[in-house]
Amino acid sequence: MACTECLTGVIQKGTPIGKEEQVAGLSTYTVGAADSTQIVIIGTDIFGWKFVNTRLLADEYASHGFRVLVPDLFDGYQIPQWTLSARDPVNERPTLVQRIARPFSLSIMIPFVLRNGHSTQTAKLKKLAEQLRQEHAGAKIGFVGFCWGGRYAITLNSLFDASVAAHPSLVKYPAELDGVTKPISFALAPTDHNYDARRGEETENLLKEKGLTDVEVVVYPGVQHGFTIRADLQNEQKKEARDKAVAQVVEWFQRYLI
Repeated sequence: MACTECLTGVIQKGTPIGKEEQVAGLSTYTVGAADSTQIVIIGTDIFGWKFVNTRLLADEYASHGFRVLVPDLFDGYQIPQWTLSARDPVNERPTLVQRIARPFSLSIMIPFVLRNGHSTQTAKLKKLAEQLRQEHAGAKIGFVGFCWGGRYAITLNSLFDASVAAHPSLVKYPAELDGVTKPISFALAPTDHNYDARRGEETENLLKEKGLTDVEVVVYPGVQHGFTIRADLQNEQKKEARDKAVAQVVEWFQRYLI
């Protein structure tokens, strides 16, 4: 089951500039030049393809020349955003409303996980990747996943030309590392119980022992699970980590989607 930190964070302000369209039968937010030969697919966290934070991040990636796609992998059933106010990771003295909302926010995760199993997520991403390969034969395709989506940056790494896993959750470790055959980068929080700094170090060692050389693990101090996508941008330390993680993704794909 996803962690309580998966239900924490800040909704950011801004107006996304992309559009919604159908791609491989999936409702998808798209942004960036349609003729770009560098395509980036975002595997979202549990707040889904309409989450403004994710769309603003897609816009930011697109500003570097990528064509960015944010598909709806949950069939419209994402976790409601009110759950973000149910738990404050900094203030351990919750308000009355938070005390009431917390058990409800966690219980919502159960049907979400049941509806969006690994096999169904995998099938959708495989179909999407296949269609993009057919329609954009000369393009390189990368995948960056956050939290829930981070798992698929690992298990489906071989589908893409490169992938990035940002604080992945629910990874069956180390078994699912067997799916990694292409360049992969990790953006981690040091004490994230889903994938902490120690596991990141172990992951790098295991993959390099398999003969993979294009492996990167970056640990950002002072942040928690979800920092790349739901950071409080008013907090200088968290904003700095989030911005560096954006640069990490951009630089990784500029290196390998060529």
